[in-house]
Amino acid sequence: MKKLFTFLTLLSVSLSFSQGYYIQGYRMIPQDEIQTHIENERYFHSKVAQSMIKDGKATGWAMLQRQGGSSNEPNIMFYVGVGDKSNLENLGVAYNSAYKKVMSSMDEGIATFVKRAINIDGHGVFNTTLQRTNREMKNNVDGFNFIKINYANVKGNINEFDKLQKDIWGNFVKKEMNRNNGSQVMWSTARKVTPNGNGYNWNYITVDGYETYEDLIAPEWSSNTKFPQGLDKINSMMDGGTFYKQVVWKILMSVNSKGEFKVHN
Repeated sequence: MKKLFTFLTLLSVSLSFSQGYYIQGYRMIPQDEIQTHIENERYFHSKVAQSMIKDGKATGWAMLQRQGGSSNEPNIMFYVGVGDKSNLENLGVAYNSAYKKVMSSMDEGIATFVKRAINIDGHGVFNTTLQRTNREMKNNVDGFNFIKINYANVKGNINEFDKLQKDIWGNFVKKEMNRNNGSQVMWSTARKVTPNGNGYNWNYITVDGYETYEDLIAPEWSSNTKFPQGLDKINSMMDGGTFYKQVVWKILMSVNSKGEFKVHN
């Protein structure tokens, strides 16, 4: 269980986009420790993720860093693509197996130093399990380097809200991306599965993907773009009439659904 807790707090959009489950793990790491954590993820935990993905026990992994925002909010987020319910239920077993496999592949002396290096405070503050419900990707685009997560507290029927997102905004974004109208290259949605209750002020997210930071902070739409009808209905179902908050994240490194590791620029 200790290793599973470590996995979720130290690890938790290749990113894999099947409509399955995934985990987001948020950390608040002191600035003077961030580089150490990045090195631990790059040279050890990403290899554990690769092993799990190649064995079909996970679907993707990524480490992200917050861009801007409040200093009292998490500055690092981890994404773990889980896949189906079976993978979710057996995540701890799968992680332990991959951990041992990666560790046993190392020279004994190196493994000793690796164990010492990764045995640090993860500074985890929040873990959540989500289920992806929609996803659109611009044709002929391999990936993206920045995402904006829009956190919403949906009132009423969340399935109805999700359908509106797909039918109104999702269809619009899909068409506009493939017409080269705008700089966005990915859009997805997910509902929060756990944890639940009044202590959490969001239960649904939408995610916008961009290739560059400049594209994200100044997204451009064609002068001829006609925005869809019905956006007011979507807004009316969110507490406060809008997103709870919007946070920009830079993808530092990722492992895709084929188990391929990438350091993002």
